[in-house]
Amino acid sequence: MSGLSSGQPTWMDVAERLAASRNYWLGTTNADGSPHATPVWGVVVNGTLYLYSERTTAKARNLARDCRAVVHLESAEEVVIVHGELNDLGRPTDVPEVVQALEDKYDQPDDQPYLPSGDAAFDVLYSLRPRRALVWSLSNYDASQRRWTARETP
Repeated sequence: MSGLSSGQPTWMDVAERLAASRNYWLGTTNADGSPHATPVWGVVVNGTLYLYSERTTAKARNLARDCRAVVHLESAEEVVIVHGELNDLGRPTDVPEVVQALEDKYDQPDDQPYLPSGDAAFDVLYSLRPRRALVWSLSNYDASQRRWTARETP
């Protein structure tokens, strides 16, 4: 668990772990208050996690109503759970460096149709504003569990 063997992690430690993952689980809240979980793709650029979607999806409708979300890696062995807000940045094409980073990360031929550059229906890009994170390795849970909390600036 790079950078997390002792002491509290920095946000960059957490972001590094997020960046290494291909897939993420995104948790949002439905209008009736029930949870909604869905797998998503994303990329970390300069320490910020970006996710994208279509505004017609349940996750996007949920985020339009309440931007609070939780992002979790697929793994239950090497765990990263981040609570925060997903900010709507508009169309992915408005942030070309993120679109390029997504193309670089998801570079298999079968990936292209599921990227903003390959499907104009992907019409919303989000940036994660993290509030707190939990990280651990299941193989050494007691010694590896760490928390990161954002420090608010006045």
